[in-house]
Amino acid sequence: SAAGGGGRGRAARGSAGMFGLASAFSQSARGFQDSFRCHSVSLLAAEQQRDPNRLEYSDKIILPPSCLEKLAQLEIQYPMMFQITNPRAAEKKLHCGVLEFIAQEGMVYLPYWMMENMRLSEGDIVQIRSISLNKGSYVKLQPQLTDFIKISNPKVVLEQSLRNFSALTKGQTFRILYNKKKYDIGVVEVRRHGGPFPPGQPEVVCIIETDMELDFEAPADYVEPQRPATSSSAGASPIAKSPIVTPMGAPILDGDSSEDEAAQPAFSGSGFRLDGKPIKQSKKLPSAGQSIAPATKLGVRIGPDGEVTSSPLSNGNVMHAQGDKGDMAGMKVMNASAGAASSASENDDYWAKLSGGNKLR
Repeated sequence: SAAGGGGRGRAARGSAGMFGLASAFSQSARGFQDSFRCHSVSLLAAEQQRDPNRLEYSDKIILPPSCLEKLAQLEIQYPMMFQITNPRAAEKKLHCGVLEFIAQEGMVYLPYWMMENMRLSEGDIVQIRSISLNKGSYVKLQPQLTDFIKISNPKVVLEQSLRNFSALTKGQTFRILYNKKKYDIGVVEVRRHGGPFPPGQPEVVCIIETDMELDFEAPADYVEPQRPATSSSAGASPIAKSPIVTPMGAPILDGDSSEDEAAQPAFSGSGFRLDGKPIKQSKKLPSAGQSIAPATKLGVRIGPDGEVTSSPLSNGNVMHAQGDKGDMAGMKVMNASAGAASSASENDDYWAKLSGGNKLR
């Protein structure tokens, strides 16, 4: 920290003054300004065998010990905030805090994501000056990948990660680490306490010890799914689609659905036996409307006096009329063959001729 680095800075005073390695400073009302050669914090982590994640996923820079001595002599507001500018691209500016004062003289260590934002390479010259920033009241962020919004609670993850940052500049893209995966977050909009930003000034806010509203915008690579094309009537209200408003018309009852069903033809082919023998012709059974017994024709003869008399029929059946004239209720039909057999049995009993002479009555 700045306080922790104070001891190391004071310990390095003698060596800095001995070798004349202190940088030139501008002691004016605006504070301190100087140029340094930039390097990635991962190089310092490798030299000192430190955890690179603590240095990389923040916006804290590491300055030489001599900077702390000069800053103590100036009227610098705390927390210390700095503006970094790329001389080859003056429009590329970022704002940050300081972590330690242990860098070699003339060098500054930056997180690599800051070097990417400012298009810097290892050993490039950067200009650093102190700056005073207002507290932020609102910030809108945009994840660069949709993978970030798939986290169970991305807002809480981002709030925890922002504790390692000091300032947010509109247009920058910072980097955080969660669950061993890197996420790039863009700054879309910032607002500060105390009113809008002056014209021509960079829109940047301090986020240390402040209550700030956090908002999200859709990820940069998010593609809205295409909706299926709908007809013009799709937007009509349900009342317009109601059959009460637009009746369907009178039903057509001229046709019968049973007429459309054509009768299935019976099987018209022929069969064969598996053993090769000829198929026996099956006897045709009478249909349901036909009778097995031969047809019986009935006949009635009416005499000259108008009385109904019996008449021999074609198949030997005889109808006898009983009762008065025209009374058909007393008709009696007898079989002629049965009557002949009856009379024959009376005259010449068939059973009487059998041995024993017994008569069957």
